[in-house]
Amino acid sequence: MTGRGAGEARVAFADALARLRREVPDVSDETLARRAGRTALPSGRRVEVNARRLGEWLGGRSVPRDFDVVVAVVRAVETVVARTGPGPAPRLSIAQWERLWRAAYDDRSPARHGAAESGAGAEPGPAGAVRGLAVGRPPSDAAALRERPDLAGALDSAIEEGRVRQVVLTGAGGVGKSQLAAAAFHRARRRGLLAVWVPASSRQSALTACARAWRVMAAEGATGAREAGGGGDRGWDEEAEADLFVGWLRTTTRPWLVVLDDVDDPAELAGIWPVGDHGTSVVTTRRRDASVIRPSARIIRVGMFTSEEAAGYLRARLGADPGPSSSPASDSTGGSQDDAEVESLAEALGHFPLALSQAAAFVIDTGLSLARYRRLLDDQQETLADLFPSSSPADEHGGTVSSTFRPALERAETLAHPGTVRAALELVAVLAPGGIPEVVLHTGAARRWIGKEQDQPRERDVLLALRALHRLSLVTHDSERGPATVEAHALVQRAARETVPAEDRPALAAAAADALEEVWASRETGPDLAAALHRNVEALRLTAGELLWEGRMHPVLRRTGPHLTGLGRAAAARDTCSELLGRARARLGDGHRDVLFLRSQVAQAVGDLGNATAAHGELAGIRGAAEQNLGAADRDTLSVRLHEARFLMESGGVGEASEAFTALAADAARALGPGAALTLDARGYAAMCRGLAGDAVAARDAYAAVAEDLERERGIGDPATLGALTDLGRWIGEAGDPDAAVEMHLKAVDALRTAAGPLHHDTLVARHNLAYWRGLAGSPEQAVEEFAAAAIDAERALGADHPTTLTCRVNLAFWSGLTGRPADAVTELARLQPLIDRILGADHPRALRTRQQSAELQDRAGDRAGATTRLTILLSDMMRVQGAEHPRTREVAELLNNWGSPAGS
Repeated sequence: MTGRGAGEARVAFADALARLRREVPDVSDETLARRAGRTALPSGRRVEVNARRLGEWLGGRSVPRDFDVVVAVVRAVETVVARTGPGPAPRLSIAQWERLWRAAYDDRSPARHGAAESGAGAEPGPAGAVRGLAVGRPPSDAAALRERPDLAGALDSAIEEGRVRQVVLTGAGGVGKSQLAAAAFHRARRRGLLAVWVPASSRQSALTACARAWRVMAAEGATGAREAGGGGDRGWDEEAEADLFVGWLRTTTRPWLVVLDDVDDPAELAGIWPVGDHGTSVVTTRRRDASVIRPSARIIRVGMFTSEEAAGYLRARLGADPGPSSSPASDSTGGSQDDAEVESLAEALGHFPLALSQAAAFVIDTGLSLARYRRLLDDQQETLADLFPSSSPADEHGGTVSSTFRPALERAETLAHPGTVRAALELVAVLAPGGIPEVVLHTGAARRWIGKEQDQPRERDVLLALRALHRLSLVTHDSERGPATVEAHALVQRAARETVPAEDRPALAAAAADALEEVWASRETGPDLAAALHRNVEALRLTAGELLWEGRMHPVLRRTGPHLTGLGRAAAARDTCSELLGRARARLGDGHRDVLFLRSQVAQAVGDLGNATAAHGELAGIRGAAEQNLGAADRDTLSVRLHEARFLMESGGVGEASEAFTALAADAARALGPGAALTLDARGYAAMCRGLAGDAVAARDAYAAVAEDLERERGIGDPATLGALTDLGRWIGEAGDPDAAVEMHLKAVDALRTAAGPLHHDTLVARHNLAYWRGLAGSPEQAVEEFAAAAIDAERALGADHPTTLTCRVNLAFWSGLTGRPADAVTELARLQPLIDRILGADHPRALRTRQQSAELQDRAGDRAGATTRLTILLSDMMRVQGAEHPRTREVAELLNNWGSPAGS
């Protein structure tokens, strides 16, 4: 670096890059990085460019380690400029860019990583360059190696940073820590550093490697080594030679990098940690606790491959197989490699590098197709030892998927009370890999399982067990992003499940289910926690299977249907409860409580999806069976009656439903108490029937009383209370005060956002209703904006075909038509009508209401004759479906009279 002081070359390179960047001011860093990544270099190679790293290079905070990246960025800028007009001249040539980059790269950290000291061990290379010395044997590159540029860049940046003395690559066994460290080792040697690879799984292996390094340095005549008494003629043991090597690292001015690979117990390396002002150590370990977290250390967490890296690995690895079929991915019938199958297998393996490597080797060795291997993987009767056998080893990794986790578990067991660590992992293993609320693992049921070898299991024992698992990277215990959760990789869970003795599995399944039920039964279960509990129940259904049906359906399984229904996911509720119903009938018989409950859930979902008449008929039959088998005053029987009356109301039988709700409210008050949820629900529906029958004032007053009782019994934040406030707002408006209706809905929406979240089904319904009353209160433009926002959020949260999404889209079109361009709105409603008819049924109230809205807009567009014809046909259908006294039927009849066409003519 002649002619430049320390740091100047780096600044010069950053300035040149910044000048180049200013040629395309309208292109973001992300776009430029993507363009550069798609740019083919003269060699035909493409490189990955990271936008965050690009920002660091522009700011002079780091220098690319690969000149091809610089070429890609330069070519990408030139391409953009060429499309928009001639750029500034003159530009730097590629040769000039290479000189700038080379000087900056050599200038990155002169104090610690400058040129190697002169003397033996620093071998001269071409043009006087200095080649580094390597001691030790890192693993060879994996087949189909993934470069993982973000992690490699973070590792290089940490090595170059003057304040960092140690870089810790931490993560589960088999995620590629050693491969990343090996790549850094080779880059260090190419830069002229002394690079030493130390196997560090035990103190003895580390001592042997350090002693060997000392002997090499002494034989090479490195400055300070021979003077310190190096050489092989002193008769020193390995410990003494290792001490000499570590001491030499502290004093030498030669830049160095020492990799300590696979550190199991950091305490075993006491006294031989490499430290010095001119070097850095890189540690690979499963540990992530105080033993490796130090002020001078940089922690880099190494996780699973990204989905792109995982699929790319499989394609590259399997594509190298010269077998008889066109590809190992093809099934027995032949055919080309299916990207969907590759991506599906990568996803099923959780993007776990070691599992991907072994799976690819097994597929190549056995000639199986990916489809056949995937079927084996999905079969829970297959063991990991069979799916990932030692006879098909992974790339440069001594363990298998099934064996890798065992040493970590054994080490973790030494960090907490005996038996608790393994028991905690067993419990985690049957729940959801993506996140278990920690509160579940602190329940009485969970503590009894985790502390089963103790007389009085304590909460602290659970925490210590979880932290021990976390410290060895078997689970991730995260308390930084809200309520604490525990995550585990699905293959680690599967390996742990395989270690549970068969005789213990029923008790384990019961403990997990009891723990979930204990939390879900709590009144403090909010929407996020409920969603997490539901995911864990679904995971437990897969892992426990028949063990949740010991003489009954476990109570926690009852929660899945109502949870999905509450989210507005009626189709999912129907499918889940139908599957459970098949099992329940086979095991419990048609008259069992759980069978009747599940039949009711399926019928409700059918009604919520639009077939109210069929739902009412089915529920009537279920009610008879429930009264016979459970008794008329049983809670489940009363619940069936509630929904039977609800779908009678939605089928148009408002008067009969009103009587049914009133009688049910009285019966429920006697059996369950006046403040019981079912009693208050029945009162609310009775109030709605009054409004639908034409008495809006009575409905308003009845809802006000229900809302007051709910707030007293459950509090303002309870979903039932907020639902009653929303209904109250409706009938305040129907009674003639739309402004007050808007205020009530604003109150309900704000409370629902806080209590349930902006995308909860109840919140979305309240937001829709707020927009509706906003329009009736004289603010149609604001109503359109709110309908649009609610429609977008409903589609995102519930899906495009969900009834609530369709209702939002219909009213968005309707109110858009009222504020201008009604003909366009008629076209949009005509496009939506077949979708509504298919999903909800042509006789569903929403389908009929959409036809009414379309006719009204057609009239506003100037076609009264056509609108009258459509409305006359609609009135006939409404009278058939809903009856002449239904409010909407009367509304259409009145509209026809106003247009000059007698109702019923």
